[in-house]
Parts: sequence; C-alpha cells; structure tokens
Amino acid sequence: MTRPHPTEIPYLLAFFPSLRTASDRTLSVYFKIRPDAYDGKFYDMELKRIVERHKHKLSDDDRKVADREILRVKAQLAVVRPVACPAMAAFADEPKGVLRLIRLPEETEDRLEVDAPLLAPLELMLRKYPPSLIVVVHKEHAQTFASILDEMIPQHHLDGAQVKHIRSGGNKNPSLQRKEENRVKSNMAAVVRLIDREVSAVSYKRLYLAGPDEAVAELERLLPPSLKKIIAGRLSASLDLSIGELEVHLRKQLVKAPAA
Repeated sequence: MTRPHPTEIPYLLAFFPSLRTASDRTLSVYFKIRPDAYDGKFYDMELKRIVERHKHKLSDDDRKVADREILRVKAQLAVVRPVACPAMAAFADEPKGVLRLIRLPEETEDRLEVDAPLLAPLELMLRKYPPSLIVVVHKEHAQTFASILDEMIPQHHLDGAQVKHIRSGGNKNPSLQRKEENRVKSNMAAVVRLIDREVSAVSYKRLYLAGPDEAVAELERLLPPSLKKIIAGRLSASLDLSIGELEVHLRKQLVKAPAA
C-alpha cells in the first residue's frame, strides 16, 4: 500500500489533530457526496455498497469494526449534512473517540479499510490543492482561516485598538482624523505580523484577503513582498457574520477559485 510522503503528514495532523490518536483499528472510508441536497437514504445505500464491495478483504474482526463505525459515520453525516463538495473522507475509531469527516475538493476512488488512518489519498490531493490562508479584516479586528482540502478551519482572532468613524467629507478635526488613521495602520500592522507567523508555520502557498476595501487596501499596502507575492485574490466577507457563517460563505467562494 502506498503511504503518504512524510513531509505532508504534519499538515494533516496539525489541521485534523484527532487523527493523531486514531489506532490501527480505525475505519477509513472515502465516498462521493450528493451535490444538490442532503439525502440520508442516498448515503445509506452508498455506504452499504462500498462496504459490500470491500468486505472480501476484511477479516471477521475488521467487519465488526466496519459495521460499528459505519453507523457512527452515518449519524455524523446527518449532523453535517454535506452538500456542494464532490467527495468526503471519514475516519472513525470509537474506542479512541475519533470521528472526523473531511470534505474533499475532487472525486476520488471509493475506498474502505480498517487499519491506521488511510491518509495517502489526502496527501495526493494536498499536492494539487495546497493549504490556503484566508484573512478577514476590519479596521479593528481580524480573523484567519485555513482552507485545507475542502474544509475551512478557524485559526486566530485578533482584536485591535478601537477606531472611531473616519469621515471622508464634511467637518472634521484633522488631528483626530490622523489619530484614527494611525490606529487603523497600527491594527493592520498587527494583522501583518499574525499573517507572517501563520505563513511561516504552515508554508501556505496562497493568501486570500477579505473585508472592507479600506481595511484590505491598508493591509495589502503593509504586506512585505514575500507575502504580497502569494496573494491569490480577494474574497467577499464581513466580520459581522458568525464564525460558522463565515466558514460557509468563504468555502463557497473558494470552490470557484482555481487550483494553485
């Protein structure tokens, strides 16, 4: 069996840490997703088909594990209700408390085995779709997300100095105006430092920026050349949304973004 290249494993385990605790009695299953709407019956039939297809290579003990863990995967599917992604990988190991579903950016061959987590297909996809860093900024705040495979994972939140409304016209105090503009610059400089730390830690190949034009423009102006060159585009997002809403909103936009 082809196993992942060692250099890709840290990325997977950093973003999906529960897989670190999975044993060699873990069910790994890769399957297609119904794209338009969630249908529990579809997954009942699809997972049953995959189990039957691979049952011949499972020992009696492996089959017991597969039967037990498939039920947990189905239950989690009913919670996640995935749509708008081509495929999914699931890893389940009840004795170790592991149950992780991972959205995938493209279809892959159906797979099922009971062993250590089967990460080779994910490693191959990571070569084609390297992790991206998404930064949603506001004059006062920032939130970063990691986009890995087809998952959007919140990373860090930053709260900067409070910035009062800066008026673009009318009566205004130039001194106060400069003070508020300097606060925006200071906040964006802190965001730049955060981005630099995250890119250094993970070696992101793509950077996406989102937020009000003024904040994004100031952030982009302050980025060093090493970070500017990995900017892959701008996305539409607001920190008025909840983290969960941002995850969905950003993921939908990245689906349309070209691979690196």
